Amino acid sequence: MTFQPDIISLGGLIATINICAKFTLMNVPKRHHYVPKMILNGFTDNDGWLHWCQLDGSLPTIRKARPKELFLEKHLYSTVDAAGIKDPAMEGHLSSLETAATAVVTKILAEARSGQCPILSLEQRQIWYMFFLIQWRRTPETQRAVASDQKVLEWLEDELLELRAIVPNRSAEIDALSMPDARARILQNVRVDQLTRLSGEMITVLERRGIAILRIINPKKSFIVGSRPVVKLTINGQSDLNDPIVEMWLPISSDIAVGVGSGKGRIDLHFLAQERPIRQLNIAIANQSSTIAAASPSLIRSLARPR
Repeated sequence: MTFQPDIISLGGLIATINICAKFTLMNVPKRHHYVPKMILNGFTDNDGWLHWCQLDGSLPTIRKARPKELFLEKHLYSTVDAAGIKDPAMEGHLSSLETAATAVVTKILAEARSGQCPILSLEQRQIWYMFFLIQWRRTPETQRAVASDQKVLEWLEDELLELRAIVPNRSAEIDALSMPDARARILQNVRVDQLTRLSGEMITVLERRGIAILRIINPKKSFIVGSRPVVKLTINGQSDLNDPIVEMWLPISSDIAVGVGSGKGRIDLHFLAQERPIRQLNIAIANQSSTIAAASPSLIRSLARPR
């Protein structure tokens, strides 16, 4: 498995935009949301419920839940040491980023809903680009789409073979790393470690392309949120984000989606009244997600199809 060599430290980026990242084991929860609650809150109905279903091949059942109950896994972002002790430091970093991003998201929502194109400072843009990129990468489904568990374990076996050749006198220690518990621990730690590595090239592309905002002005239409909430739209197999025909979108509420702009670092606001582009975006999110949710149970029902 090949990892991105051109990286920017998540901790370093957080420091440069003055986000406090001091957390203790006691104040970081064990239940780690991979879609932040501050995003999920934008998709609830008038009573604060999310209507959701799993797309797992069976006949979908529409249920309802509070944002705190969905899109999470226990200790998803905790590393594990050889003694089995979990360190949730990454969840602390992600929570810091979400805290900073909340103010940016709130500003985008308020100004877009008032019909104005949001004006973001350089710092606010940096926060958004980092939040957007992390949100694209942090979900379990995205991680496995990029590198399956099998690929990570194959990489581990290659590393162990190399170690056996370099330090044959430590074969007992190396053999211990092949045990199921050790392999599971290493797999978890590799997953978490990759979130500390942001591509400098990708950040540059986002800065160059700028930010595009979609606002739904038809009160009968709305966006969904999925377990893979950031969707990449390609044409004819072209997936390079440097190409302006390639789009990426993250709905941040039922009526607002934010994505990659068309170029020149601008922020552009677009109004959607027609059903087709809204439906296309919802279908794309549903097709790549195992769980979808929205304020409208009928919308979820229309997208829930046995696979």
